[in-house]
Amino acid sequence: MYNRKYIFGYICLIIVLMMSMINLVEAKDPKTSTGENNLEIKIPDRDFFAIGEVYEFAFHVSNQENGVALTSTDTFFCDFHLYGSGGNHIWTSRQTQADLQHLYDLEFVPNANNFSERGEYYFNMYCECDDCSIIADFNDLGGFSENGLFVNGFGEELTEANASIFNYSMVFLMILFVLTLVGLFMVEHYIGKFVLYWIAHGLFIIGTFSMWQFNWGYAIAYTGLAGIWKVLFYVSITAVFPMIILSMAWIFYIHAFNEHFQKLVDKGEDPETAFSMAGKKAGGCV
Repeated sequence: MYNRKYIFGYICLIIVLMMSMINLVEAKDPKTSTGENNLEIKIPDRDFFAIGEVYEFAFHVSNQENGVALTSTDTFFCDFHLYGSGGNHIWTSRQTQADLQHLYDLEFVPNANNFSERGEYYFNMYCECDDCSIIADFNDLGGFSENGLFVNGFGEELTEANASIFNYSMVFLMILFVLTLVGLFMVEHYIGKFVLYWIAHGLFIIGTFSMWQFNWGYAIAYTGLAGIWKVLFYVSITAVFPMIILSMAWIFYIHAFNEHFQKLVDKGEDPETAFSMAGKKAGGCV
């Protein structure tokens, strides 16, 4: 007979471990720093990108003195510099008034290799315009802008709403899992145990897959937890195939044993003797 005190202790330990892993994933607010001087540079309103994503950064540049956007009639250039998570310079490009798209857009398109790794990136943009000033004796204007970027699996920020929904979902899943484990030790009928085992195994597969994808998708740095949940998911999936075979063999054995047991009882044998004889015929496995 199982000691229920130890059983519930193990279950509580599982809950604590899973809850602690869930809480390690928290929302991260992007840091943005922007500065302008005479020329105002409108930066894209996006901070999160997916690994390997190709994104078109479109900028508008305008004269702060009169609020008018720079067009192809102005003489100017803008330099775009992209830096990696380690502060290394990974991509740069220059565009002039001849490169304007849709009348006002300066478009810079780093290739997918520049976002090949998750982490914190940032870019800065510097512009100069000759003879743009409307103020006498002050012809040249300049402007500078910078912004932080984050690269992860989903290309999305982990908001508090998404984190809360996921945490509540996992808590609900764990409650079902724990109730199923308790049922495995409380239910005596073999069919009930069989059903509860497969429910528990299915919940474990769902839970490990969810944790793997959540950690892999939102993490911008360390993905060790995602690796752990990935291994557990594949182990649980792989275990399904031998367990199907074992379950079929076990069902066949139980039915054969019950059928022989019932025949012995019908012939007049008392239940204890019939149980012993049926067990011997089945190989002594009951």
